[in-house]
Amino acid sequence: MLRRTALRLALAALAVPAFALAACGGDDDDTGGGAAADLVTANVSCKDLNVAAPARIKSAGKFVVASDLSYAPMEFVKPGSNEAIGADIDLARCIAEAWGVTLEVQNTSFDAIIPALTSKKADVIMSSMSVTDERKQQVDFVEYLVAGSGILVKKGNPKNIKSLADLCGKKVAIQVGTVQIDEAEEQNAKCAQKIQVTTFEQNTDTITAVSSGRADAALMDYPVAAYGARQVKGTEVVGEQYNTGPYGIAVRKDDTEVRTAIQAALAAMKEKGKYEAILKYWGLEAGALK
Repeated sequence: MLRRTALRLALAALAVPAFALAACGGDDDDTGGGAAADLVTANVSCKDLNVAAPARIKSAGKFVVASDLSYAPMEFVKPGSNEAIGADIDLARCIAEAWGVTLEVQNTSFDAIIPALTSKKADVIMSSMSVTDERKQQVDFVEYLVAGSGILVKKGNPKNIKSLADLCGKKVAIQVGTVQIDEAEEQNAKCAQKIQVTTFEQNTDTITAVSSGRADAALMDYPVAAYGARQVKGTEVVGEQYNTGPYGIAVRKDDTEVRTAIQAALAAMKEKGKYEAILKYWGLEAGALK
């Protein structure tokens, strides 16, 4: 998919709080899901995957994941709590449980997330990160999901927006550091009347900008737009997802042991149905990688 592309990465990582999550799923693979507002965890047990943890992570007793917790349903904070939840969090929890360690999620601003990894504040990035050639120069990836971008508008689509071309002359909200910033810039080169882009640190603020009428549309990853439309009354997603591509778990280029262990864990998750169960719970099964 496409979430966040960040052609302009921050030079320094942000100091961020940690969410310590017990790496313990339930005893049963409960994929019942429910209403979007009630989604908390797929509750998939991964103790039986029989994969080895990297020596460094096993010794530390924890798997530290950098994630920007503002991108539901991929990664966000459970309302009324400090608990990190979402599809990426469930996948990370499954890996941690399989390795027999605790999951620690570092809530990290997306435009500072690669520096957080390269400065060794985290073991990996799991944050709906699009795999791009530019990012491959800085980190390695283990691909795990496919998605595209989407357009969120006010309910009823009063501006009659159906595609990127219809955004010319419109007010558009986008989260900083994302691939959608680049998509808007590319479209602007084709517009007689330029797109008026307003950027926000949190993706949730882009949705609020649309629902409040301060923006005509918001650009974000399609799964996130679809989830946001279910959560925020008065909004909807228009058109089909576009610019599809893979998400990747980012690891440091010299961290081959972790990359190999992640690949092995994902393969075991797929073989035993854990991967599919987690994606199904969050309504993301269409983006599964075989």
